[in-house]
Amino acid sequence: MKATFFRKLAAVVLFAALTLAVLAAANFLLVDDVHSYSRAMLQELYADAGKVDTLFLGSSHCYRSVDPAQVDAALGTYSFNAGSSQQLPDGSYYMLREAAAQNTLHTVYLEMFYTGYNQSASKDVPLACYLLTDHMRWTSPNRYAYQAEMGGLAAFADLLLPARHGVASPGTLPALWRAKLTDGYAPGNTAYLTYADEGESYRGRGFVYTSGTPQNAFHTLLDVDPDAPLSDFGWEYLRKTVDFCQQNGIRLVLFTAPLPSAYLYNTANYQAYVDALRDFAAENNTVYWDFSLYKDIDTLNLLVEDFSDAHHLNGQGAGKFTAVLCDTIARDNAGEDVAALFFDSVAEKLALAPDQSIVMAHL
Repeated sequence: MKATFFRKLAAVVLFAALTLAVLAAANFLLVDDVHSYSRAMLQELYADAGKVDTLFLGSSHCYRSVDPAQVDAALGTYSFNAGSSQQLPDGSYYMLREAAAQNTLHTVYLEMFYTGYNQSASKDVPLACYLLTDHMRWTSPNRYAYQAEMGGLAAFADLLLPARHGVASPGTLPALWRAKLTDGYAPGNTAYLTYADEGESYRGRGFVYTSGTPQNAFHTLLDVDPDAPLSDFGWEYLRKTVDFCQQNGIRLVLFTAPLPSAYLYNTANYQAYVDALRDFAAENNTVYWDFSLYKDIDTLNLLVEDFSDAHHLNGQGAGKFTAVLCDTIARDNAGEDVAALFFDSVAEKLALAPDQSIVMAHL
């Protein structure tokens, strides 16, 4: 009887081993994570464990807008940009927990591009989750909590087989295999993260430098519902983020990277979003800085050629913005009321200090 038990156990172990081997082979042969910004970002975040005191979170409006090297040179911090493509409020929350598990964070800056905070649920953009959970450590509890909240038990199949949600094109496979077998995952190697034809390059600690200028008018992605400027999903994870920071003695600053004035002009009821976040910040002992409403256009001086499209800064614009962000942080740290640096309303901004893009608003 005992021999039968051990034979059955051995058969189960063998089956599990063969299954894992097949899954590993499929991932090696089919999945392109060599060229993934989020893979490189998380690899660096883990390598920097114990060093990071300042964390930036958010979507592409975060990782394309804030250069940690420039921040550190100005403020003497050790900062990290943990933004990711389409990062939703739950993604920011779990990346905060992941970074805080390995670092003593002093300040977190949460970039709040409004469309992400108007999603109805994480499952509506599953790739935003996979971009992070695919590359989190297997031992991370945040990986499984995030995956479960996004897709429930069914989503765990994607942890074992990422090819379910991302397969490389056949023509790229030989080069991909060579990269995986050589230097594709080498720390600090950005050769596979530079896209000359798209004008993008990964510059380290999460920052992506983007080239190019807008090719079309500044049409909006989404108008704001004045009765619900943030979705229930957006509010839920914003509150969770605030609670986590308060419980762990982390200062939280909410901000929005600058949007072109023409984009604001074309976005109905954007003021409702600004007002909602300012009220929330006042109620929760934090602040909200919307740099779309920054007053001093001579200092920020954003031109059309500082944007890569209708709403993202390019690398040149990111350099200008990061300098202004650092100045704002320094003045805030010195006790200045930096709320005075921002217009109270979109209407004032557009009337008194619009950027150059406004001439295109009627195109």
